[in-house]
Amino acid sequence: MALNLDARQRAMLEAMGITVWLPEPMEPAAIAAVTAVAAAPSPVAESVAAPVMRVAPPAPVSPPMAQAAAPAAEAAPAPVQPPAQTARPASPPPQNLSGHRAHEPRQFVQQPAAGPAGEPGLGWTISPAQLVYPHAPQHVHSTEQGGWLILLEPAANPPLLSPAQRPAADSAQTALQGDAAKLLDNMLRALGLQEKPRVFSAALHRAPPDADLSHAQALQPALEALLRELRPDCVLVLGLASARAVLGRHDALGRLRAEPHHIAGVPTVVTYDPNYLLRAPQAKAGAWADLVQADAFTKGL
Repeated sequence: MALNLDARQRAMLEAMGITVWLPEPMEPAAIAAVTAVAAAPSPVAESVAAPVMRVAPPAPVSPPMAQAAAPAAEAAPAPVQPPAQTARPASPPPQNLSGHRAHEPRQFVQQPAAGPAGEPGLGWTISPAQLVYPHAPQHVHSTEQGGWLILLEPAANPPLLSPAQRPAADSAQTALQGDAAKLLDNMLRALGLQEKPRVFSAALHRAPPDADLSHAQALQPALEALLRELRPDCVLVLGLASARAVLGRHDALGRLRAEPHHIAGVPTVVTYDPNYLLRAPQAKAGAWADLVQADAFTKGL
């Protein structure tokens, strides 16, 4: 882009110390030569295009006024460049004063079944045993033994049920209510236990969270006394919390289901709580396998 400056504008620029460089005017002969080269047609028949000769523009020549302003421009102080920013060294990582490794993964610690002291079964109580099917043929005498003992934990705040929702007289009589009671009744009937005279159930109750357990008794002595009284062939424990309280362990439900157990010499099988089976129907197959295993102990296998 050309600058068309008059004499007044050039004088102002000179007074401010700004040098204006103007190209040297070309002679008419040079202008005619450049025009002739630009108008010449390019050869298209050649397989290789000839290199294009580029004419360098003539070096600008400063006019007398610009040359006079050059010393003033040289005397002007050069602009001060900002200092180059240097990378700051990274701050050292904070020191670990706890004594543990910085990236050591935290191990999952399972909570006890109940009781702030961490002892499973502490603060739990067991209710008297009752017959699950009272209308089954009974021939119970003090010398007889065998059958089932089902241990379960009822809901802490059971909902109010209408007469139609309550279990019928010929269904399983346990501490469970509603759909959970119906599901357990169906599973026991699938094994034919509604015709067995010795099928007992006992409810387990945990202490409230704010209860003082300093003088609380463990569950195991009362449970062992009940087993000596009933002398069942098998104990079936329903639910994780009940299994931890009965067995005195902190393991997960999967491990407790997979391992064989004995309480006072009686084979014990751990399975899912019916309330959990209502939320996770895919676990019903595993619960049925647990009941079949428990039924095998009652048959002497």
